[in-house]
Amino acid sequence: MPLWRIKFAGKGEFFDNYFSVGQTRSIKGMCAVFILLSHLCAYLADVFPSLFLFKYVGAIMVAGFFFASGYGLQYGVMNKDNYLKGFFSKRMLSLALPYYIINFFYITTNHMDLKSIIQSLFGYHLWFIMAIAIFYVGFYLCNRIFGKNLSSAAMTVFVLIYIAVMYKLHFGFWWYNSSLAFAAGIWVCKFKNSFTAFFRKKWALKALLLTALFAATFAYYCRYIHEETLLTLVISLINTTVFAVALPVLSMKIQLQNPILYFCGGLSLEPYLTHALWISWLRMGFWYNLAPSLLDKDAVYFAAIIVGTVVMSMVVHIVSGIILKAIHGIGFKRAERTAKV
Repeated sequence: MPLWRIKFAGKGEFFDNYFSVGQTRSIKGMCAVFILLSHLCAYLADVFPSLFLFKYVGAIMVAGFFFASGYGLQYGVMNKDNYLKGFFSKRMLSLALPYYIINFFYITTNHMDLKSIIQSLFGYHLWFIMAIAIFYVGFYLCNRIFGKNLSSAAMTVFVLIYIAVMYKLHFGFWWYNSSLAFAAGIWVCKFKNSFTAFFRKKWALKALLLTALFAATFAYYCRYIHEETLLTLVISLINTTVFAVALPVLSMKIQLQNPILYFCGGLSLEPYLTHALWISWLRMGFWYNLAPSLLDKDAVYFAAIIVGTVVMSMVVHIVSGIILKAIHGIGFKRAERTAKV
């Protein structure tokens, strides 16, 4: 599917706006699809062996999300006036609204004790939300405290501290082994002209070197993924960061113009949060009881997860957008009344 409607630049040519909003959205869509497939591997790989191809791609795909997020935030600071004004109402609410809508279903359809419910309110069980929210807060504080010149370095230190704390507290590697990609996105955006000029010279050779480094570190990561040592963490961080940096490098010559990936990119957060619900729902409880004999068939189960995830993601996305628009409308009216006074 990702190869459908792919576009290549001609020999000696490059795409000018190679990491545009459309390209990053399609990349996020690709990451969302691959993360879903990597999670389905645990349930259906014995029936569909091709899913084994996606067994270890979760970390690098999350790195793609982090990189695009860091890049997008830095682009906003550099190109939009007063970008940090109302930052939390714009950025944090866009995370919080879909999360809490979906979290409501997690709480009400699972047997969770009070401790688990409280933890879920802070994103503990859907770790990506908690991690990206921490990075958003860090990005805001670093820009406010250190200004534009030092904020990138400060944010990099912030991410490194996050990794060190999570490692010391014995959180699972998935909480932080993709985190440096967020800082990488900030740096690439900040020095995009230099980045572009460097990689356009001998692009094929440099792309090949990046690919080789990625392949070597990825092979090590897959081999020692269950041995959560410091060396494995360092190799994993190199692997995920190299993958993230390779995305804009490859985008100089390759553009994704797949409408399905573009669509998924617009819903990238919601599918990431909802697919685990459907994996569970369609093998137990109300949804399973509707057609147990049918859902016991693995092909039907697989298709139903995809359809359920997409439909629910669309509904949550629309509802979140309506609520967000209403909240911003109330804030605008209050600001207007204050201005008149």
